[in-house]
Amino acid sequence: MKREFDLIIFDLDGTLYQVNIEMDQAYPRAAIQLLARKTGRDSHEIESEFLRKKAELQTILNGKPTSTLTLLYFYDVDFEEFEDTIDSMIEVAKYIKPDPKTIDTISAIRNHYLLFLYTTNNSKVSERILNHLGLSEFFPPEKRFTFSNAGNLELPRREKLQFVKPGLLGFTHILQMHSVIPDRVLMVGDSESSDITPAQRSGIHTYHVTDRKSFYQLPKWLGI
Repeated sequence: MKREFDLIIFDLDGTLYQVNIEMDQAYPRAAIQLLARKTGRDSHEIESEFLRKKAELQTILNGKPTSTLTLLYFYDVDFEEFEDTIDSMIEVAKYIKPDPKTIDTISAIRNHYLLFLYTTNNSKVSERILNHLGLSEFFPPEKRFTFSNAGNLELPRREKLQFVKPGLLGFTHILQMHSVIPDRVLMVGDSESSDITPAQRSGIHTYHVTDRKSFYQLPKWLGI
């Protein structure tokens, strides 16, 4: 029997493609590089401080924060400034391989449900990843919410950051955009702390992607 949802929200990294450790390491590297350039301080000193700040933020949020969120939470760095820095360091084709089976899986789901993308990545890198994977047609710009979108909100800086996972306001914002209730929405993601737990706290159903096989099985789980 088909499961009834009005909206399915997908994570990007680790969900629509397999996590690449080398690519993931580019984000803290970019943060430290940017801070070193802005402050003139030693990168090793900044790295030690940055890791302490990340641990501090984990306690504040009661969930594991990304390097992006840590940078923007504690340091006077503009959203677009970090977006440009990380965009220049990510070689998408080097880290990610297109997967026809992922396209088939998303295509099958799109025939039955409204899709949306919610990612802690920025708009520029998300666009490049989706194009490389052949998934842009399923998640056009109006069907995405990235950390860049959070940065463009007309709100105080600290409030904007609550729209970045694992904050809950991003989920609330997406539900309001589509005029749907949480019980009619499914979150598909790989991270317990960034995707699954905050979605569940928001009253949203969840599907935990643990590997590529579990992702490919999503249409069957949905009953389509």
